Amino acid sequence: MDIEMTTRYQLSDSALPPLSAVGGKARALTEAIGAGFAVPDGFVLSVDFFAPWLETIKQSALWTDLLSAATEPRQDTTADDHVIKRECGALQNLCSTLALSDTQRSDLDTAMDRFGESQLFAVRSSSPEEDLATASFAGGYETTLGVTRATLETALVSCFTSLLDERVVTYKQQNQIPIDNPRIAVIVQQQIASEVSGVAFSLNPQNNAYDEAVINANFGLGETVVSGQVTPDTYLVDKLEREILDRQVAAKSHAVWLMPDGGTEQRPNDPPDAPALTAQQVLKVAALAESVEAHFGNPCDIEWAIQEGALYLLQSRPITTYLPLFPEMVTAPGEPKQLYLDIIVLTQGFSDSLSVLGGEIWGRMLTAAKGPTMPSGADGVVWSLHGRQYLQISNMLKTFGPRLLLKQVETYDASVRTVFDSLDLAEFVPRKKPAALRGYLPRVLKHLLGLAPSIVRGLFRGHQAARDLEAGSAAVFAVCPDELAAEQPFDTLVTRGLAHFTGLIKSMTALIGALIARARLYRLFKNHDVEDLLVQLGMDLPGNPTSAMGHAMCQLAAFPEVRRTDSGASLARQLDAGQLSPAFTQAYRDYMARFGCRGMREIDIAAPRPYEDPARFFERLKQIDTGNNATTTVKQRSQAAYDKLLALARRLGKEKKFQRYARIHHDIFGYREQPKYVYVFLTDLMRRRALVLGARFQSQGRLDDVRHIFDLTIDQITAAEGDADLDLRSLREGNLAPRRAVAHVQDWPRIIDSRGRIYRVQRNSSEGDLVGDAISPGVVRGAAKVLTTPYEKPLLAGEILVTRATEPSWTPIFINAAGVVMEIGGPLQHGAIIAREYGIPCVSGVEGATKEIRDGDELEVDGSSGLVRVLETASHAGVPQQPE
Repeated sequence: MDIEMTTRYQLSDSALPPLSAVGGKARALTEAIGAGFAVPDGFVLSVDFFAPWLETIKQSALWTDLLSAATEPRQDTTADDHVIKRECGALQNLCSTLALSDTQRSDLDTAMDRFGESQLFAVRSSSPEEDLATASFAGGYETTLGVTRATLETALVSCFTSLLDERVVTYKQQNQIPIDNPRIAVIVQQQIASEVSGVAFSLNPQNNAYDEAVINANFGLGETVVSGQVTPDTYLVDKLEREILDRQVAAKSHAVWLMPDGGTEQRPNDPPDAPALTAQQVLKVAALAESVEAHFGNPCDIEWAIQEGALYLLQSRPITTYLPLFPEMVTAPGEPKQLYLDIIVLTQGFSDSLSVLGGEIWGRMLTAAKGPTMPSGADGVVWSLHGRQYLQISNMLKTFGPRLLLKQVETYDASVRTVFDSLDLAEFVPRKKPAALRGYLPRVLKHLLGLAPSIVRGLFRGHQAARDLEAGSAAVFAVCPDELAAEQPFDTLVTRGLAHFTGLIKSMTALIGALIARARLYRLFKNHDVEDLLVQLGMDLPGNPTSAMGHAMCQLAAFPEVRRTDSGASLARQLDAGQLSPAFTQAYRDYMARFGCRGMREIDIAAPRPYEDPARFFERLKQIDTGNNATTTVKQRSQAAYDKLLALARRLGKEKKFQRYARIHHDIFGYREQPKYVYVFLTDLMRRRALVLGARFQSQGRLDDVRHIFDLTIDQITAAEGDADLDLRSLREGNLAPRRAVAHVQDWPRIIDSRGRIYRVQRNSSEGDLVGDAISPGVVRGAAKVLTTPYEKPLLAGEILVTRATEPSWTPIFINAAGVVMEIGGPLQHGAIIAREYGIPCVSGVEGATKEIRDGDELEVDGSSGLVRVLETASHAGVPQQPE
C-alpha cells in the first residue's frame, strides 16, 4: 500500500477509514457525510503521517523521563502531578522544533490541491484514543481556527504537541489507557464563517432524559462555547413534542469571529443578552442532534454552526458519561413511562451491582421470604436485573393507587419523599394491570392473616418471642455449616440454605409486635417533645447482631497484642505462627465464627469475607479508639432515657402502659437485623461451596479464575457439575455482556424512569446549611471526613463521617465517629440503626453531601432537627484538602 493511502484520507470518501488510523472523530465525520449530513469538506492526516514525529519524541531522553514519572507508584499526588507537568512541558518544548519532511509536505500539498488558495481551515485532533464510546478527551487537544495555507504547518505542530499535554496524559492514567504508545491523527476541514454556533446534546446531560435535547449557543465561532470563555445561551427542547421547554439567555460578553484573511478576532457582543438563536433555529439544531443520534445509534454531543441560514455539523462525539438503561427497562418514545426505584441503593448502603450469582440468590430469597407480597419480574413488584434490583413503582401505582404507595414512601429518606411529592404520578400509571398483579391485594391479605398469631405473640409474649427467634437462629448456625458443606448439586444446596432462612420468617414476624409497641410509645408522649429520649431508648438493644459485632470488635481491639503491634500484617503472621496469647486467639476465633461472614456488600455471595484476609481485619481493629468511642457510654445513656420517660409517664398516669410497651420494644426490637444476619451467614456457607467448585473448574481449565464462579447462574453451575464439556467461559461472557455498557456507572441513581430520566433533589435550607432527616439526636461539632468506602482513610476519634450510604461493614467506623452525615437512607437503613444504637448524632437523606462537604470542613450536625451546618471550610480552617 503506497504512502498516500495510509497517511491521509478524504472525509468525503465512500469507504470508512480504519479507526486505528484516523480516530473516532474523523471516522464519524466521514460516516456523517456519507449519511447525507451537511459536514464541511476536508481530509484527515492519519497516524502514519505523524509517525516520524512520534519516533523523534520516543528517541529522546525526555520521553523516558515521562514514562518513568507516570508509571512509578504515586506517593504524594500533588508532587507527582507537578513532575508529570514538568516532563510534559519539556516534551512540548521539543515538539516546537518539529518540521514537515519533504515527503510529508508533498503529501500535504496534494491533499490541498482541491481547495482554493483563499480557503480557511479548522485544524483539530482525531486520536484513535479519543471520542470513543468509552473515553472522551474533550478539551485536551489543541484546535486552531482560521488556518491559512501559510499557517497550516504551525497548526499541525500545535495540534500534535497537545498529544503530550499534561491533561491528556493524566486523563489516560485515570482511565487506564496506556501512555507509552500515543497516537494522533489530525483533521483539516473547511472553516465555516458562522454567525452563530455552539454545541448540542441529544439527551439532557443534567438528568439523563433521553427525550430532551440541550443546546448551548453564542454568536460567531463555537470556540467561546467549547472552551467555556462565556456563559452561553441554553435551550432545553422536548424532542417528542418538538417544543422548547426552557430558554436561558445569558449575558454573553464577547464572541470570536473569523477574519477574512485568516485567524480570528474577539469582539464584544452588543447587546450581550441578545438571544443567539431564534425559536426555529433552536428546533433545527435539536433535530440535527436527534438525527445524528439516530444514525449512530447512541446519544451524541455535536458541534454545529450556522452560516447564512445553513446549518452545518462540525463534529460528533458519543456521550460517554450517561447512564444507559438495560434494554428491558426502556419504553418506546411517547409510550407510557415506567418508574423505577433502586432497592440496592436505597436499602443496602452500597451502589455496586450484585454479582450474577449473588443477584440470583438474593432475588430467590426475597421471593421465598416475602411470598405473595412481592411478586418478582417485569410484571411484578420487584425486578432483579443484571445485578440491580428495582421496585416497579408503575406496577404498584396501578395495583394499589398513589395513596398507599405514598404511605410506603414515607418510610424512605427525605430526598426520595421530596422527589415523589414533586412528581405527577399519573404520568407513570400503565394502561393495564400486569397479569402477575391481578388479585394481588386479596392474596396479600390472606398472607398477612396467616402471620397474625406470630404478631400477637410478639405483642403479648415478647420475651418468649425473642427466645424463639434466638432458638431458631441458633439451629441454623448449628446445623447448616455441615449440611451445606456436603457434596450435593449446587441448586440443591441453594434451595436447602434458603429453606432454612424462610423457615425463620414466620417467627421473625414477631418483630411487627415490637414496631406496634414502638409506635404506641411515640403516641403515648405525643405532645411532650421527648422524641430524642425515645430514640435513646432504642440504643444498644439486646439481640442486634450488628451492634454485638461492634462491641466484639472493640473488645478485640483492646487486647494488648493489637495495640502494640505495628501493622495488621504483623498480627496475621503472629496468628499463623501461634505467637499470640491463648485469650486473644480464642476471642478472634469466636469472633470469626459469629461475624466472619460479615463485610462490605455482604448480601452478595461474591463479596470477600473478613476471615479470608486477617491482615486487613486486624488493620481495621487498630483504627478503633478503644479509650473513647461510641460504645463506652451507650448503655448508661439508654438507661437515663428510660428513667426520664418513666418519670414523665408516672406524672401522666401512664406508667403501666409505658412499662409494657417499653418492655416489648426492649425485648424484640433489637432483633430487626437478625433476618439479614442469618441470610448473610447462609450466603457465606454457599460462598465456601461455590469457591470449591470454582477451584475445581479452574483446575479443569474451564474457568480462568476461581472467582469467575460468581459470574455464573445457579443452573449453569449445577449443569457444569454434571457436564464436563459445558463451555463456562462462553456462558460467563453472555452473563456479563449486558453489564459492560454500565461498567462506568459509579453512583447508581435511586429513581429513574424508562426514558432514562433521573430524579434528584438538592435541599438547602439556607446558605451553609444542608437539610436531611433527623435520625439520631444530639448536636456535635467536628471536622468532616468524607469516605466512599469504609477504610480508604482513617476516621479519627472526634471526626464527623460524611458518606453516601453505609452497610454493616461500616460498623467499626461508626465507633470512632462523633457524628454521621449520609446522602442515602431512611430511619430503618443500616447506618441510621447503628447511629441510634451507639447514640451518635446522625442526619441522613442529605442529597449531595459528599460533593458539598470536603475533608476538614468544620461541621455542626444536629441529629434532632436534621440540619448540617458548614461552619468553616477546610481552606479557611487551615486543614489541607484530601486528594479526590
